[in-house]
Amino acid sequence: MDKSKVVDFFKHRILERFALGADAASQEEVNSNVHKGIMIRGTNLWVLIFAIFIASLGLNTNSTAVIIGAMLISPLMGPIIGMGYSMGVYDMGLLKESIRNFLIMFVVSLITSAIFFTLPLISSTQSELLARTQPTTYDILIALFGGLAGMVAQTRKDRTGTVIPGVAIATALMPPLCTVGYGLATLQFRFMLGALYLFTINTIFIALASFIVTRVMKFQMIGELEPVKLKKLKRVMVLIIVLVTFPSIIIAISIIQRSSFEANCKHFVNEAFNYDNTFVMESSQQYNPGRRKQSVIEVRLFGEPLSDNVINNIRAQMSSVYHLPKVDLVVRQSNQEDGGIAISALQSNYTEMLNEKNRQISRLQEQLSSIRMADTLAVSGMTRELGIFVPDLDDMSLSRHISYDTDGLPTDTVYICILSFREGSEPDIDLIRHWLTNRTGTSNIRILAE
Repeated sequence: MDKSKVVDFFKHRILERFALGADAASQEEVNSNVHKGIMIRGTNLWVLIFAIFIASLGLNTNSTAVIIGAMLISPLMGPIIGMGYSMGVYDMGLLKESIRNFLIMFVVSLITSAIFFTLPLISSTQSELLARTQPTTYDILIALFGGLAGMVAQTRKDRTGTVIPGVAIATALMPPLCTVGYGLATLQFRFMLGALYLFTINTIFIALASFIVTRVMKFQMIGELEPVKLKKLKRVMVLIIVLVTFPSIIIAISIIQRSSFEANCKHFVNEAFNYDNTFVMESSQQYNPGRRKQSVIEVRLFGEPLSDNVINNIRAQMSSVYHLPKVDLVVRQSNQEDGGIAISALQSNYTEMLNEKNRQISRLQEQLSSIRMADTLAVSGMTRELGIFVPDLDDMSLSRHISYDTDGLPTDTVYICILSFREGSEPDIDLIRHWLTNRTGTSNIRILAE
């Protein structure tokens, strides 16, 4: 195939699928939408306050659904996209207005959430609060790609899709801002700093994504900057991005190292202490990433004690086999005293408790078996049926009994049928036995006639 035809096919058939110009709105429409989005007065201001209260309630009750609802109605995305768009088209007036409205939203949100968390509602720190205090590089990527999707949606003719609400959920601006308010209200500054950092990451990288999309769409410049000022602006942007990104990379590396350590510890304990007569009662690990203090794995064993040679051999494998270098191993065994508590006595108590539970299970199983065997039969209906075949029948009693051997164990089940007839009648017992066999499904029947 001709090389030029291949290039032409690639350009027109593949690249056109990724083109953004097909359903793009005009710059006037985009500019109008951005200006509307940055406004913070009247309805937008009240919606922001209500959204903050909803998000704070969600954090308080640890409800993810409530938090998502708050993110959907929050107007915080508007000024942030406005900052990125205004830098992309060099509209300094819009940039100042976006920054001013963003700061107003920030202060209002902070005051509202702090007021909420001063109320005597929250009892303990929930996982949804803790999740907003340790930002990582992953949060940067989420904010960047979410911002790209959000700004692309802003530049479309039809803005009624699910992209913008989805971006609001993914980038999660509202929860970290509420967590900052929680830290301020409870004077827990570690919450404040971590959540504020996460909010800053989301803000900067959503604005950066909006700037990138604006430049890719090649919108016409509204204002002009001197080359020196433009170069300075770009340097400031790069510096801010580097300063914001670097701590998150350090945090992400630390989290990955901790997760790897915990996974290696679990694998090490499960495999290295796998013996027939020795069992791991509990294990714990303490991760210390610094050089001054070693990480520690503590294992408590019960059963047959391991010799010192075996334990030393396990220690020797920690670095080479289980990737746990410079980790101290502490082994507590049943023949040792630990903090004044005899582990052998603890083992004995566990054994006795286990035996008692087994005895209780056996008794309950016997009771359940006897209940199942002694359930009642539909004797009333059977008596009416038999009366049709045997007119001289007065009454019938039918019950199921259990036969036991001399050791007291159940051996078989037998049906005992007691029949009463009118005086002078001569019933056909064989006929009755045959009917009972068909009716009960068993031939193990004893008939007593009166």
